[in-house]
Amino acid sequence: MSRSKPDRRLLILQTAVKLLSDKGIIGLTHRAIDAEASIPQGSTTYYYPKKNDLLRAAAEHLAQELEKDCDALQISFADLAARNGIDAAIDHVAKQLITTVDEARDLFLARIELTLIASRDQELTDIATRLSKAGRRPIEFFIGLITNSTDTTAINTCVGLLDGITLAYTTGHTGTTPTTDQIVSVIKTIVT
Repeated sequence: MSRSKPDRRLLILQTAVKLLSDKGIIGLTHRAIDAEASIPQGSTTYYYPKKNDLLRAAAEHLAQELEKDCDALQISFADLAARNGIDAAIDHVAKQLITTVDEARDLFLARIELTLIASRDQELTDIATRLSKAGRRPIEFFIGLITNSTDTTAINTCVGLLDGITLAYTTGHTGTTPTTDQIVSVIKTIVT
């Protein structure tokens, strides 16, 4: 049974994200995607003739995946903050981040990989901007709600520290999963 065009495109983009996470840009080729996705050779090239087309589409797919749960998280955070206070809401965010670190490891690594690729290619700078926006959106909301401000210094600091903690863990440079206490400490240090 053949797949429809939207299904095949989605499969290609999901596979591209997985390969970026597992093998980096070196392992991301049209043929590698076709083989990994078990689709006919040439399928990826048919939809994305140039590698930059593929990277741009993969980045957009990745950004949408990163943003998918953001609205629900924002609602639960705001509700929890209103009912139980900011400390309970910060603890909730920390727990959600810890869960996400393991569940979405491939998304995080693919985001870092695509951001690095975009930093070296002028034609792809929009990718870095798009992925940065998707990755920082929940932090902007949380910090804004906690501080009642849009202070970019606090937001940038929090994003940088949390990305650093996550990067060290997902790349195997720390032996343990980040803890809720660690994440709570980062957020409280920045906002107080």
